[in-house]
Amino acid sequence: MMSSLCLRGLVEICLMHPLDVVKTRFQIQRGKTDPTSYKSLGDCFRTIFQREGLFGFYKGIFPPVLAETPKRAVKFFTFEQYKKLLGYASLPPGLAFAVAGLGSGLTEAIVVNPFEVVKVSLQANQNAFKEQPSSFVQARQIIKTDGLGFQGLNKGLTATLGRHGVFNMVYFGFYFNMKSILPVNKISGSVQRLASQDHEAWSRWCSDAFDLRIRLCMASGHS
Repeated sequence: MMSSLCLRGLVEICLMHPLDVVKTRFQIQRGKTDPTSYKSLGDCFRTIFQREGLFGFYKGIFPPVLAETPKRAVKFFTFEQYKKLLGYASLPPGLAFAVAGLGSGLTEAIVVNPFEVVKVSLQANQNAFKEQPSSFVQARQIIKTDGLGFQGLNKGLTATLGRHGVFNMVYFGFYFNMKSILPVNKISGSVQRLASQDHEAWSRWCSDAFDLRIRLCMASGHS
């Protein structure tokens, strides 16, 4: 199961990374007064392609690829551990799943955040792709300049904790609650699967407000 989840995650990263780069550019631009600001979604795609080439859409792809397996492992392993610990507390099952999800998200954020810092700093770089440093060189530069703390490789950790904590709280809480509310023997399996799969969309919607703060914080100091 874990290998299939990791493979799914890697495919998703490769397919969606160009949109992630575009989203980062829009989130960090300084408004209409910024000479490098993009006028529209089409203008952003066109400008990146003309100035940075096709591979400009894949800037910063290596850190999330590298983080995918440990991120998934931490998410599901810690969820099970927190769920066992909460079994000793007299909590309703739905609430226990949500709290365990919150704990797994906070733990996952600590693992993921350094990779996010490197990724966003590479995505914010508007130089041609061949002029951009590698992920490892960028990570070393961040550590050399700003260190490992909250101004360096762990910049934006608070917002990352919020994003992953809320995401996983809704992700696990919604999924397991919907499974119990819509049992297969009382409603068609397709309806149950459709309802339970909505948990990821709801999770992203609830946690997306933290995403802007993360990128603004992590991209500060980069042009």
